Amino acid sequence: MRRGECGMCGASDLAEVYLVDGARKYPKQRRFWAERFSICGDCYAAGFDPSTGGQLPAGRQRERVYWSQVAGRGELMPAAPCENCGLHVIRNADPLLKRITCTPACLASLTRIRNGNKGSGKPCETCGEQVTTGRADSRYCSSACRQKAYRRRVSNA
Repeated sequence: MRRGECGMCGASDLAEVYLVDGARKYPKQRRFWAERFSICGDCYAAGFDPSTGGQLPAGRQRERVYWSQVAGRGELMPAAPCENCGLHVIRNADPLLKRITCTPACLASLTRIRNGNKGSGKPCETCGEQVTTGRADSRYCSSACRQKAYRRRVSNA
C-alpha cells in the first residue's frame, strides 16, 4: 500500500483518508496480521448502516483485509495534514498519538528526517565501516551485516 492509496479498495490520489486499526492477510499466509492503515471515505462509510448508524461487518471486510476502528481513542478529529507528506488524515483524538501521519511508514520517514538520516556515525559492529544512513541509533551499516550478526549470535547460543 502506497501513501495516498486506500488500504481496502486500492483507490489512489485521495485528498482525505481515515487512519484505522485493522488487519491484513499477506499472500501465502494463514492468519491476519494487525496493522494500521489508511482508507478512503467511501470504504469508511460502507462500514456503517446509514439508517441506524450501527457497524456493518460486511462493509468493513474484504478477502485479505479488514478494519475495526478509527485509530486512537476519543472523538473524531477534523482532517489535519500528515506531517510528512501533507495528505489530510482523520483520526481520533488520542494523547498517545503525538504526530499526525497517514501511515506507519510516513511516521518512520518523519523520524529519520528529524534525525537527519545520518545514522549513528559509529563503526558497524560486523564489518567496521562507519554507519552513515538510517536511524540515529543504528548498529549495522546494512541489512546483510545485521543478518551476519544475528547468525553469529544464534550459532554461539
